[in-house]
Amino acid sequence: MSEDHLKWPYLKTYFEQQLSTSDTTEKKSNFTFKCMLCMPKIKLISTSISSNSNLKTHIKHVHPSELITFNELGKRKSYNNNNCTQPKKQLKLSEVGKTVKNLSQTEFDKANLELIINTVSPFSLIEHPAFIKYCHLTSNKVPMSRRSLMRNVSSLFNDMIQQLKTELEKIEYVCITADCWSIFHRSYMGFTIHWLNPITLERNSRALACRRMLGRHTYDNIAEIIEKVLTEFDVQSKTTLIVTDNAANFVKAFKVFGANNEIDNSGNIEMCGIEIENDEILRTINITEILDGQTQNTNDVLDIKLPKHQRCAAHTLNLIATVDILEAEKDGPYKVLSRRVFAKCQSIFNKQNQSTQCADKIKEILGRYLITPNATRWNSFYDAIKCIVDHIDKMDTIFTAFQLTPFSGQRESSFLIEYCKVMKPIATGLDVLQAINKALNEFNNLNFCRPLVHALKNGLTKRFKNYMQSKTLQVSSALVPKFKLIWANPEDRNIIKQHVIDRVQFHFDQNTNLSSLSSSNLETNSEDEDDFFTFSNDEISVINSDFQTLVTNYLTNTNIKVPLDLTHELKKAYIEFNTAIPSSAPVERLFSAGGQLFDKRRGSISDNNFEMSLLLKYNKYF
Repeated sequence: MSEDHLKWPYLKTYFEQQLSTSDTTEKKSNFTFKCMLCMPKIKLISTSISSNSNLKTHIKHVHPSELITFNELGKRKSYNNNNCTQPKKQLKLSEVGKTVKNLSQTEFDKANLELIINTVSPFSLIEHPAFIKYCHLTSNKVPMSRRSLMRNVSSLFNDMIQQLKTELEKIEYVCITADCWSIFHRSYMGFTIHWLNPITLERNSRALACRRMLGRHTYDNIAEIIEKVLTEFDVQSKTTLIVTDNAANFVKAFKVFGANNEIDNSGNIEMCGIEIENDEILRTINITEILDGQTQNTNDVLDIKLPKHQRCAAHTLNLIATVDILEAEKDGPYKVLSRRVFAKCQSIFNKQNQSTQCADKIKEILGRYLITPNATRWNSFYDAIKCIVDHIDKMDTIFTAFQLTPFSGQRESSFLIEYCKVMKPIATGLDVLQAINKALNEFNNLNFCRPLVHALKNGLTKRFKNYMQSKTLQVSSALVPKFKLIWANPEDRNIIKQHVIDRVQFHFDQNTNLSSLSSSNLETNSEDEDDFFTFSNDEISVINSDFQTLVTNYLTNTNIKVPLDLTHELKKAYIEFNTAIPSSAPVERLFSAGGQLFDKRRGSISDNNFEMSLLLKYNKYF
């Protein structure tokens, strides 16, 4: 018979359909197939007319080596069917653009899976009567069962994790961000991972893991979870930095278990900018556990070794803007004026938040609502005051409408204007620290906020001084073509330049073959082609001595404007030192998505399903 009358003709290399004269004229509930792989033995298999699952089961158990190819044939057939959209007849003009795609069951199930994951909807939605009715009306198809959905979610998640591990095998340096989070009486620790593509130098970011934390958030529990995740993905030795917030338990975890921190000439340990005395690194042991014979757990904890740690720069700047500025209140006139003015601003915020009528009145006068401070959002107080300053000429009308005490003359209005001017570098300069310091130094003609400037500068010095003196971070900044050494003090530039030379030469000696440092990079190329293939001990010493020329050419060459313009040797060093990111914001965005998921599912989700849903959504794995 012709293939038009055969069921699943694309499987003819595996099975031969057993046809009778009645098969083409009468409807049957089952078909019979003969396995071609079992020949000369005759093996007949009966399967439903709507599913070839029995055939697949036979291949899986009797011919397992052919299962992958068998599955690929099914996928290829589904793909070909979905792309065969040529109409059998010419469309009328009125029908153009109104054709309905013939949706396969595979595409339909994948679309439902994507919908549930990306909208963080409960998995039970797939079996909800309203959803089943919706699918029937829109596509005349029945969605898969919840059990099948969970199998697909698990398979998709495992594929994503395996793909990520395969990708990370080719990466030399990565950066990790980590944070703890609690919701619905559960605690989790989330991880994101970041690296630079070695070819394009583009930054890649993925959600790495989200693990349940049992017990207290102690430093040793945190260290143990971090090490387990890094070991699982085999990135322990590749991690240049782990970035977290300033929580004491995180800081102590790396202080105690950070075995790979730099040791400077004074014998102190440098945690990427945070200097700690060696005698402070004490590993405490619970004597009760030892007396109870629980020595195995103690040994496991002592074996933990964590990569270098860096506190989130955004969190640190936020501390300057919220904690260190309180030092300005040591100045009596500033304290009295600031508290009086901010109290009047807060009275307006309270009116808008507590009364819908007041909120409508504010929008009527200003054409918008005021921004109100939010304790969990960085810079929110600055944004709120800036909104008032932008509408300062209309604020008296609002105070009068609510029968509140208005700003008293030009003095209080001028204070708010100065406050926003001084705080702007802190609020907007989270990525370029030097610009903040420079901007603060340029504020000279101030009448009210001079104490605030001093408080901010003292906060920057206290919290970022060691970062600015970190050799690692100096080399990192110098290898960015946009910055080079323009950010450094003139008297420090030669020292920082030598740090770059030492680092590039060390990287070359450890990881690069001699031939890869081409003479073109050092601008000493010989026109004699034979010289290229000649190597000697004299040439090795010449090449090593020319690293200074290599770095000098980079620093003085104005044509090098982006990292892709760097020579091979400098590009390798750039990837090593600039893989790290300054902020732990990515992991906070991860937990923001987790909050949406828990809100919609009211906490009724297992830890394993929570991690799968969260990572699939965050990584946009579709």
